[in-house]
Amino acid sequence: MKWEVLKAKIIKECNLANKSEEYISNYLEYCKKLYDTELPIISSPKHFSLLVGINHEYICKMAYSQNFFYRSFKINKSNGKKRKIQEPLPDLKYVQKWILNNILNKVEVSNYAKAFVKNRTLKHNAKFHRKQDVVVTLDIKNFFPTITLYDVSDIFKGLGYFESVAMFLANLCCYKTQLPQGAPTSPYLSNLRFRKIDDLISSYTKEFNISYTRYADDMTFSGDFNPHRLIKKISDIVHSNGFNINSKKTRVAYKNARQEVTGIVVNSHMQVSKNKRRDIRQQVYYINKFGLDSHLTHIQETRSNYLNHLLGQINFCLFVNPKDKEMRQYFEQIKDLTRKQNSDEYV
Repeated sequence: MKWEVLKAKIIKECNLANKSEEYISNYLEYCKKLYDTELPIISSPKHFSLLVGINHEYICKMAYSQNFFYRSFKINKSNGKKRKIQEPLPDLKYVQKWILNNILNKVEVSNYAKAFVKNRTLKHNAKFHRKQDVVVTLDIKNFFPTITLYDVSDIFKGLGYFESVAMFLANLCCYKTQLPQGAPTSPYLSNLRFRKIDDLISSYTKEFNISYTRYADDMTFSGDFNPHRLIKKISDIVHSNGFNINSKKTRVAYKNARQEVTGIVVNSHMQVSKNKRRDIRQQVYYINKFGLDSHLTHIQETRSNYLNHLLGQINFCLFVNPKDKEMRQYFEQIKDLTRKQNSDEYV
């Protein structure tokens, strides 16, 4: 709809509601800002419920009685520890997906953010750091939980929404005043919250010809520079903007050692680490030698999706290096075994 047509419609509706000239003028200014950025015009929480197609009283319960709309559980992390997930129940997830698709996805994130963005991947993140003298990786501590309800509200206000609308949207996206790990809106909101910090970091790295990318909470820097000076500077920038670096996960790798970026070795051509490849090779070898059942018994593996998990690991190797003939052979073997296992289950 063209702005002039929409403007006439808004004025007509305001006149029917006996709104003052001052109100109409201010509201038109509000609507025009959202219209120009192709964001949905939302005048109030009640108006939002009409746009989404959910009863207003019910959607208010989602926003302000969040305990009833999430389920919490833990998953294993790669380091053996547990990560707590707060997953929204279907109705709230539907609302969050509406916010993601109709609002958040229309907002540009930093070019340095490589996660949770269409056409940007782990591989895309790693390629910026190939064949460098030094690679430094830093981890942002408690990334999602550090982002608060008020941070999220500020994001929506920054897009042009009324404060009441911004806070309502923020409550629908947060759990216990924090960004939950498990909500579909959380990844994109984290990128938007960190956009200003990405810009501050890139201003520094450009000055010293340092390559910088961020994949979620993993920041990577590469080039020819003093790593200790960089770590101090980046830590100060991050801390002054409400976050902290997890110093236990800080890594410095020179070109004579293995340089790994988000699971991908970048010293020369991109490749999955030798340890990961060796582990896959060993698993496939034992499956072929002793049979799947004997292998699972020997390693005390109880997961029903073990083969799919192994297939996923092999797939990642092929994603990083599609020309990897060894992994291609393993992929075909395990895929055939998976088909056989699935067919046997239905016999």
